[in-house]
Amino acid sequence: MIALSASYVAGRTAERGLGASLRRAAGGAADAFRIGRQVRNAPVLRPLPSLVARGEELVPVCTLISDTHVVADAQRPCELVADPSQWPLRDAPTSEVIAAGLARVLAHVVAHGPHTVIWCGDEVDTGEPAEWRAWRQVVDAAPRLMHRLVPGNHDVCFNRPFDADYTLARRARREDAYQAHAGRLADFPIVDTLITDAGPATLVLLDSCRHRSTHILSNAVGKFGADQLAELARILDAVSGPVLCISHHHVWRDAHFLQPEAWYNTVVDADQLVAVLGAYRRRAPRNQVLVCHGHRHALTAGVVGDRDAPIEVVGLPSTTLGDKSITGILDGILRYGVAGLRRDGTWAVALRAVGRLVEAGAPSQVRPAKPPSAAIRALSAIAQVPGGYLVP
Repeated sequence: MIALSASYVAGRTAERGLGASLRRAAGGAADAFRIGRQVRNAPVLRPLPSLVARGEELVPVCTLISDTHVVADAQRPCELVADPSQWPLRDAPTSEVIAAGLARVLAHVVAHGPHTVIWCGDEVDTGEPAEWRAWRQVVDAAPRLMHRLVPGNHDVCFNRPFDADYTLARRARREDAYQAHAGRLADFPIVDTLITDAGPATLVLLDSCRHRSTHILSNAVGKFGADQLAELARILDAVSGPVLCISHHHVWRDAHFLQPEAWYNTVVDADQLVAVLGAYRRRAPRNQVLVCHGHRHALTAGVVGDRDAPIEVVGLPSTTLGDKSITGILDGILRYGVAGLRRDGTWAVALRAVGRLVEAGAPSQVRPAKPPSAAIRALSAIAQVPGGYLVP
C-alpha cells in the first residue's frame, strides 16, 4: 500500500505542488486498501496440470494467443527495457524480431491450428497507434484466420514509469487505437457460438481492464465491473453446454498471497465472476466452464470455486516472449494454445511450441530482479505438460 500511495507523488511533483501530491497520496492509500481488501476475496487456484493435454486427446475449438507485445519500429518491449533480467539473452528482442516471431506462429496456425484465433490481451506493448499498425501488418499477412480480441493492460491501461495519467487523456488515446483495430470496448461482454465436431460451444469475451488507472503502479490492476458481470449472468441464462470464457487478467490467487505484485495480476472482482460461472456450472453436468487468461507470462492450470461446481482455469505464457513461471526469466519459446473438448465433454488446452524467438545470442549475466515465489512456482505447469518445452 505504501508503494501504491507513493506512486501518486512520484514524478513531476514540482509541477503539481506538494498539496496536490499529498492529496493524491492519500487517494492512493485509499485505493491500495480497497484493492487489497477486494482482491483477497479472489478464489485460490487448486493445481490441475492435466488441464493441459495432448492435441490428439481433444476436439479442437479455437486457437489461443496471448501477450504478444508487438512494439513499434526500432523499439523493444518496455518491460524488458525496465528490467532486462527477465530476458535470457543480453540483448532484448527488437520490433522486427517480435513481428517475425508472431508471423511464424500465425503461419503455423494457418497450417495446423483452428482458424478461429482468440487473443487474450496485451496484443501490443504500450497501446500506441504505431504498434497497432505493426500488429495489423502481421495479422493481415496470415490468410483465412478469424480473430477475436480482449484488451490487456498494455493495450489500454499502461502508464510508463513516472508518467501518471491523472486526466486519463492518454488512456483515451489508447482506447481509440484499440477500437480502431480490435472492436468497440463498449460491446463487452461479447458472446459467440463456435461450431465444433463435438457440438456447439459458447465463447464469452470479457474486458478485465475497467479499473481506470490514473497513476503508475495500478495500471495492471484488473476489474470487470458490476454491469459487465450482470450482463454475463443474463447471457448464461440463455445458453447451455460448454462455455469458454476469456479474460486478460488472472481470476485467481495463490494460497499464501504474500507478494504485493500479485495484487496487480488478479481481477479485483474475480470472486464475483466465479460466483456467476459457478451458478451456471451447477445447472447441468454438461455446463463445463473453462477460463483462459494471459497477463503474467506463466503457464498455470487448475480449478477454482466450490467443489460441486469447479471452474477450470488455464493461464497462458506469452506467445512471443515465452514462459517465466519457474525462474522469473522468460524462456523465449514461441507457443500458442488450442482449446478443445475431450470425449467426456470436459475442457482442456493443448500447447504447441513453434520454435525459439531468437535462435542464438550472448546469454545474460543478470539474475532476475523479481523471481517468482515458491507458491507461484508450485502452480507452474510448464515442466509437467505436453508441449511445455521444445523437444531437441
